[in-house]
Amino acid sequence: MKPRLLQHLLENSAAQCPDKIALRHKNRTWTYAELWQKARNLGQGLRQRGVVRGDRVGICLDKSLEQVAAIFGALYADAAFVILNNVLRPEQMRHILQDCGVKLLITEEKYLGNIGATAAPPIYGAELNKILETPGKPTPHNISEDIANIIYTSGSTGLPKGIVLTHRNLIDGAEIVSAYLKITADEKILGLLPFNFDYGLNQLTAALYKGATLVLFQYFLPNSLLKILADEEITGLAAIPPIWTAVFGGKLAETSKLHLPQLRYITNSGGKLPVPIVQKIRATFPQADLYLMYGLTEAFRSTYLDPREVDRRPESIGKAIPNVEVEIINAAGQPCRPREIGELIHRGACIAKGYWNNPQKTAEVYRPNPLLPPENQFLETVVYSGDLVYKDEDGYLYFAGRKDNMIKTAGYRVSPTEVEEILLRLNGIQDAVVFGVADAELGYKIRAVVTLQTKISAEKIKEHCQTLAPPYLVPQEIFIADSFPLTASGKIDRTSIIEEYQAK
Repeated sequence: MKPRLLQHLLENSAAQCPDKIALRHKNRTWTYAELWQKARNLGQGLRQRGVVRGDRVGICLDKSLEQVAAIFGALYADAAFVILNNVLRPEQMRHILQDCGVKLLITEEKYLGNIGATAAPPIYGAELNKILETPGKPTPHNISEDIANIIYTSGSTGLPKGIVLTHRNLIDGAEIVSAYLKITADEKILGLLPFNFDYGLNQLTAALYKGATLVLFQYFLPNSLLKILADEEITGLAAIPPIWTAVFGGKLAETSKLHLPQLRYITNSGGKLPVPIVQKIRATFPQADLYLMYGLTEAFRSTYLDPREVDRRPESIGKAIPNVEVEIINAAGQPCRPREIGELIHRGACIAKGYWNNPQKTAEVYRPNPLLPPENQFLETVVYSGDLVYKDEDGYLYFAGRKDNMIKTAGYRVSPTEVEEILLRLNGIQDAVVFGVADAELGYKIRAVVTLQTKISAEKIKEHCQTLAPPYLVPQEIFIADSFPLTASGKIDRTSIIEEYQAK
């Protein structure tokens, strides 16, 4: 059956290989048949608890077999799933729950304090286990254009914004990526990245689409990652720059004696890899194909570099993925010449619906295709990435930077405004300016410059941020200035401050 809904990926594999292991986590496994049945059981239980078509079901669970069942259980209830990263602080969690109006929340007792009092009743513990074991056979009514998932990512003006993905978006992503990665049912793919990250979620959907096995793993230290690669005979590994630099950029990992002949492919996304790290990956895993990929949550995946080109062009993000076209345009909306920097736009498959509850932001990013005749541009929507890119004479693309002030750090997009708001909640801070500085490990690190009303140490300011924010929102560097220069209109002159402190 051609998949029409995301859960059809699971259904098809359960029909073809019911007894094959779909998921492994530590010493536990579920077959495809078991996962399919538990997802349907949960879907039925959610419906019995009032979830109806179009509702949003929140999921705040540790990486586990149950987390995957919760994703597909929500879909069997004709709802959309919304995954809350458990590193978020209470304020961010409550914002997400309220912003998208979560109907029910599947969670663990240990997270109830972080979540606090919300309109979404929690399901956890014995109640969740009972639902998973109570037979159910719900009949879905959704179509492929219905919402399957809302992924929350930092916006340019503060709290996270929800990006709306349909069933078709997620199916297209699974089909396209599994095709160019040549994924088969024989793979054992490491589920290293969180499922609230589109790149991490794709490891799950691609594995289920192909009937492969996904090994769930919570990353802690480089050597633990290398050990599970060997112990589980992993064939497919996806990671982000901070993980690669931890493995190959420091003294924590023992890679000299590493022998992983079964590792067939490696992928990187979520930020640009430094060339020395690319070269170390190639030297350590010469038998593995290395795919350097680029994408944004608003359109999932845009480009990849063919592994045969990695040694020749290690800084490139490649060319468009199948069924997608990317173009680099200038300020006039015209295609750029080779080596001319412009904004990348994405057309074709995987384009999300827009931003939840935010028509203004949606209109800024999802726009009519400027390359069509003016009278017909409205017929097609493309994604304006906000990324500055150029192409070489052979059409290979290279990332040059961001148009806006978003900071890409450790695989996360961070809003300077959100970090500034956290800083300004500390009594004694008068003003704050936050920006990103290139960093070999993180992609970009967060640097903050503050002025004070009363004397506070940089260490105290960092402790304040660590109390209120998840680790990826905490500045790595904090500078204290006597005062901030102002523009002619009396506003803080952010440009001159960033120029002054960028080189420090």
